[in-house]
Amino acid sequence: MTGGGSALRPLWWLTTGIVVAAAGALLAVYTGPAWLRWLLLILGVASVWAALKPRRGRKATVLWLAAGVAVGGFSALSHQTAAIDTARRLSALDNAALRVQATVMTGWTKAHWGRRAHVAVSRASHRGHDVALPRSCTLEIRGGGALTGLPTPGSTFDALALVRGTARRLVLVVASRRLLHIEAPPHGLHRMRQQLVQALLGAAGTNVIRIRSAELAAALALGRRDMVPAERRDLWRRSGLSHLLAVSGLHVGLVAGAVWLIAIMCGATPTTGRLLVLTAVPAYALLAGASPSALRASLMVIAYLGARVAGRAIVPMAAVLLTAVVMVLAAPDLVADAGFQLTIGITAALVRWVPPLVDRLPGPRWLAGAIAVPLVAQVAAAPILAWHFRTAIPGAVLSNMLAPLLLTPTLALALIATLAGLVWPALAGLALSALHLCSTAVLACGAVARSRLITTPSPSAAIVVILAVAAFAALRPGRLGRVGAAAWLALLLIGAGWWGLRPFQPHNQVSLLPVADGLAALLPTDSAPLLVDGGRWHLQAAELLADSGVSRLQLVLASHTDQDHIGGLERVLDTFPVDNLALPAWMRSSDNAVPLLRAARRHGTRVVPLVRGLVLAAGRDRIEVLWPPARVPTVAENDRSLVARVDVEGGRVLVTSDISAAVERTLLSSSSPLAADVLIVPHHGSSRSSSQAFLKAVAPQVALVPAAPLNTHHHPSPQTLRRLTALHIPFRFPARDGWCAAVWDRRRWRPSP
Repeated sequence: MTGGGSALRPLWWLTTGIVVAAAGALLAVYTGPAWLRWLLLILGVASVWAALKPRRGRKATVLWLAAGVAVGGFSALSHQTAAIDTARRLSALDNAALRVQATVMTGWTKAHWGRRAHVAVSRASHRGHDVALPRSCTLEIRGGGALTGLPTPGSTFDALALVRGTARRLVLVVASRRLLHIEAPPHGLHRMRQQLVQALLGAAGTNVIRIRSAELAAALALGRRDMVPAERRDLWRRSGLSHLLAVSGLHVGLVAGAVWLIAIMCGATPTTGRLLVLTAVPAYALLAGASPSALRASLMVIAYLGARVAGRAIVPMAAVLLTAVVMVLAAPDLVADAGFQLTIGITAALVRWVPPLVDRLPGPRWLAGAIAVPLVAQVAAAPILAWHFRTAIPGAVLSNMLAPLLLTPTLALALIATLAGLVWPALAGLALSALHLCSTAVLACGAVARSRLITTPSPSAAIVVILAVAAFAALRPGRLGRVGAAAWLALLLIGAGWWGLRPFQPHNQVSLLPVADGLAALLPTDSAPLLVDGGRWHLQAAELLADSGVSRLQLVLASHTDQDHIGGLERVLDTFPVDNLALPAWMRSSDNAVPLLRAARRHGTRVVPLVRGLVLAAGRDRIEVLWPPARVPTVAENDRSLVARVDVEGGRVLVTSDISAAVERTLLSSSSPLAADVLIVPHHGSSRSSSQAFLKAVAPQVALVPAAPLNTHHHPSPQTLRRLTALHIPFRFPARDGWCAAVWDRRRWRPSP
């Protein structure tokens, strides 16, 4: 039985105990004395010893569960103690510069303030004293423009860095590339990986199509996702196919199958062939970056073939459980890792449910398998993706049903190009050309998924626990598995229905979404709400809208092209039905607005250019554009940003974006209708805006200052706040108040508590 019968029951309960203990330790603040951890280890060993004796029924179950909790608790509390000790040491080093020696483990990816990579720290010191840091950290090099000469993966470097983040997610910040010195080039396995990447790029030559294929081959064969440009990675993600860019079971299976086939063709015995595969698979997993999915796949192959070499049989579910046990005991933090949850959860679901589903589906088995595998995988992955990435792609099931026939040749061509790049560049070039055709066809299968990407609301802790219990039950054999699977499906359907049908409640308030930096304001209209800008961070505005109950937007106003205003709008257009995107007319010719305009075109959102004097209808409400004029003067971009007066229930809202006092004077001198009940204060409360004359002309009942907690300009200015106070205008701003709004109570506008 694929799910495992009575013979697997001890392993099931041992695994359950280890996972529960690891999850509990992650939530614990107090780890207890050292003797408690050793007592847990002794109890765990004793429980295993007692459970190995012939026992049946509930007593054996309790012993195996207790063994798992005790052994898992020992490992988890040991790691937790080390993390807490590290956090205490780091708190004493707040804003202190450390001298760090480390090795780059991954390629560099673009971050908001520079470039990031994962590094392995070998030594850190402060004023000559060694500092114990976590072995694995993120390094961020700050700096504007293109950062050239960064150390390649495997390089050892010395840097002066500041400590940011937490002990579990430590970020080392290097203020400038000049503060980093490369000490040694890549060697060993890293050097081989880098040589394979360079050989791929060399085989591509100057052909753009082959270069793009070489970047994809590096991701598919070697786990170098950083080689694929961000917009291409986003395309795979929106197609529901981003899992193909992570080395996983299909990749490892192809390597294992190729080694086995070559061994048998060369006359090797089955035992010799298995030994060769046992050697090749872990070597490939390391060469591919040792990601959780690659390690899981290689450990499963080792468990399965190791048992066969030893003359024993092992069912697939046992291999999955043994792999989970080994990985969690080695690194208990993995229980909270999205990659681990996806790779173990999906693999276990495939092992448990694909065979019975194939038996029940009509038609030939190959067709039933092509339907069952993506269906089970997507149903298993959906809550994990919603929890960690706040994402749901309804069309992913169909795209993964259409793509399977192309996946094997796509991965095979990537592996062939990677291996041939070193010894036969001409063959590698041909493989890259063929890879382009296959990958284009695969992405074409994802077109249906790209039509709709959903940002999901954050699930509650209770829902997460219920889903975890249902998942455990669904993977068990027999009736319990069927009940668990039914509960899992019911929870998914109920969650989807609740999200799609819940109404948007706050119709009587103007809200500043609590983005970390920039402006994102939500205004009510008589039908769907209106969004002004989207903050700096790519995902944040969409996630906050989903948490607020928004499922559709009538209009999105983009004020200008500063990233702290439009950085999150592309994601909003990708994940919410938006009727209209309105922006100043000059933005249509700005390079910085291209991603936003492309997103509008992808989803059929009407683009409305705005100029001074234009009046838009928003349901029964109206929007009057006060600035900029059609012939915008050649001034700083902030002074070309949007000023508009929006009618809402109970009065008017004045949106002022980032204008300065100079534009305020122009508006005052031209007798623009500035009076409003709610003012979104100009330029985040900068001292160069919100003049006293302007505030008197607007005369708002409430002022909302879009000064977010992580803004680097220390907005709002004390001078601006003093002017608001002198005019008796109540104000709120997120850096101080968190979520804030102006609320209409049917008589007057008042600030949120």
